Amino acid sequence: MCRAERSRSRTAQGTADDVADALADRPLPDRDAELAAFIEACRHGEVDTARRLIAAGVDVNTREAGDNTTGLHWAAARADLPLIRLLLDAGADVHGTGDLHALDVIGWAAYFRDPGAADVTLMDADRRASIDYLVERGARHHIFSAMCVGDLALIRQVVERDPHALARRMSRHERSLSPLHFALSRGRHDILGLLIGLGADLEATDAGGQTPLTAAMLCGDREATAQLQAAGARLPAITTSTDPRADVAALAGTVSKVLPMIKVPDVARALDWYVSLGFEELARYDDTGIVNFGIVAFGGARVMLTMHGTTGRHDATLWFYTSAVDRLYQILRARQLEAAKAALDGGTADAGAFIFEQDIEDMFYGARQFCIRDPFGYEIYFIQEHGQGS
Repeated sequence: MCRAERSRSRTAQGTADDVADALADRPLPDRDAELAAFIEACRHGEVDTARRLIAAGVDVNTREAGDNTTGLHWAAARADLPLIRLLLDAGADVHGTGDLHALDVIGWAAYFRDPGAADVTLMDADRRASIDYLVERGARHHIFSAMCVGDLALIRQVVERDPHALARRMSRHERSLSPLHFALSRGRHDILGLLIGLGADLEATDAGGQTPLTAAMLCGDREATAQLQAAGARLPAITTSTDPRADVAALAGTVSKVLPMIKVPDVARALDWYVSLGFEELARYDDTGIVNFGIVAFGGARVMLTMHGTTGRHDATLWFYTSAVDRLYQILRARQLEAAKAALDGGTADAGAFIFEQDIEDMFYGARQFCIRDPFGYEIYFIQEHGQGS
């Protein structure tokens, strides 16, 4: 997953602004610090910081190691027109070919969206303006950026200009999708029909070996299935089973656990919060200072935390079955009361604070439980079935 979609982080040297201040009035002795600060500024739209680093001598076309991107890729992903203009005026390469996702700058502007965007097929005015400006400054659309824009005439122009456009693939990080696969993923049947008419390969396979027709059938897209079959796409080989339910049931013994995954806006903060509550951290995947996912445990229970979540009420709730619900309640109740008293006395906020959603009580269905809410809005129930524990 590209870091353009990841949560805000801090560099090892501090914020981009801190590094810019430290380097503004003297030669830059640490090129790694310079690059980290510049990329960080572009990633988060800190135009003034980027301007100061450029004035201090940063090379706007230097690439960071993770995604092999320049600052312009990140500005484009943000659709930050003032920052894009600043970087191009400073000599940034408007094409930026060679990034890890094989999208070029124009693709970062067109493909990436803010986390949690309700519909990735929709494009707001700021993003369209940024894309138009990049084109004005010399960028050229490829098939995938044109498909992201969603303009059929533009897609046709790209194919007419480049006979190999229909053979282009997304990177392995995007499952090596062909243009037909990508149209399917966006739910754009109009684009799918255009590509078929332009001669796109009906039997192209993605990284998983699936043709577009197979992919359409697997995701239940009947309209796309009909389009592709009518165009002559071959049906996949199907291995039949006399009793699929029984075949699946026979494999139940191979499953050892279920690991629920919840989305949070800041994985590192979430991991720290659960640990502060008494959970154990089992895993933390950190990519250049940005935590992408982690796993926490409480007794025999496991929960995975991943990015792109929002703070607020959630449909999912977590239920931890215990044989000591009253003892857990007493501990957490005392902690919450102490935190509230400290706040009344003018103390600092408890970083591990939570809210009681349900006081402990006996339920009609034969269990005793209480509920707290974590800082991101997830409800956490601790429940003890009657007859369990001491």
